[in-house]
Amino acid sequence: MALRGPRPTFLLTLALLAACVALTLGQRWNLLNDIFWKDHMDYPKTRAINNNAYCNRMMWDRVMYLKYTNTFIHATDKDINKVCTTAGLSAGPYWHVSTSFFSITTCTFNPWSISYTGISAKQKIVISCLNRLPVFYVKST
Repeated sequence: MALRGPRPTFLLTLALLAACVALTLGQRWNLLNDIFWKDHMDYPKTRAINNNAYCNRMMWDRVMYLKYTNTFIHATDKDINKVCTTAGLSAGPYWHVSTSFFSITTCTFNPWSISYTGISAKQKIVISCLNRLPVFYVKST
């Protein structure tokens, strides 16, 4: 006995149409922004027994092992995006300094122990923005 109701082909077509409409209404895809999120955002902060264990885990999980230093920002994507628009001061053609403090963890590689040392702090961040989106972490101040 044949099933009654909408056909799978029709539903697939409808889903693809909806996806195309959503893509055309949203922002352009920005590869550098995607890399920024992968490399620098961790909200809420991943649990670990201490900052060193946190850094070793995060650098391994994010496939950045042996990178000398990396900073993770523990804030929402909306708060970080605001640094490129309303919550940041321009510090050059692409650099923006946050007006508020962010919770961060900076991980530094120790080649003698082949592990990371982590330091947590609350500092202002300097990021590079392109099309009003963060693309590079510059430093903390």
